[in-house]
Amino acid sequence: MADGRRAVELSARDLHVSRGGVEVLRGVDLTLRGGERVALTGPSGSGKTVLLTVLAGFAVPERGAVLLDGRPLVDHGRGLRPRLGVVFQGYGLVALLTAAENVELPLLAAGLPTAQARGRAREALDAVGLGERSEHLVEELSGGQQQRAAVARALALRPDVLLADEPTAEQDVAHRAGTLDAILATARTGTAVVLATHDPDVAARCDSRVHLEAGLLRPA
Repeated sequence: MADGRRAVELSARDLHVSRGGVEVLRGVDLTLRGGERVALTGPSGSGKTVLLTVLAGFAVPERGAVLLDGRPLVDHGRGLRPRLGVVFQGYGLVALLTAAENVELPLLAAGLPTAQARGRAREALDAVGLGERSEHLVEELSGGQQQRAAVARALALRPDVLLADEPTAEQDVAHRAGTLDAILATARTGTAVVLATHDPDVAARCDSRVHLEAGLLRPA
């Protein structure tokens, strides 16, 4: 990679996951490599969020495995979280902290010095057009601004893999393109990007598409 980052590979092998007695994922296989930008499409309720949750290591499949650079996620220990940037629809922001503090939090947890964490947070918030609101509490931000803060938090990690669930769904027209640009730009430094989306314009910006329906994943 141009910045010296080694190549990364995240692979899902024969994933089976059930929710409420229904098999949501039925033998899903997927391989993601550094620099790839993949759109994950499918109807509502098809399991896109479930798949991202498993790929991120927040849920364990009943069968199958997720490997990062050939090793199960659990084998990476504390070193796993900084390598995976995740944007879920619930955002997961701490309401009593500012936007900047929310972005800094995982960086500090990963051991970055305070000054470096602050610098990365400012850079990421500027990238999504939220620099002027960086010192506002989360509860003072609109839904779209909160979503951009969640995107900035993932970007600031400079992760090997970025998993984003409908990351532009709450954005107005003025900010949608800029947010998507910031996400997709990470691929240029070797990040593997997966975007779950219903928006055909977002999917069209990716290099490839996979479609999840009836528990099965196919090229789109």
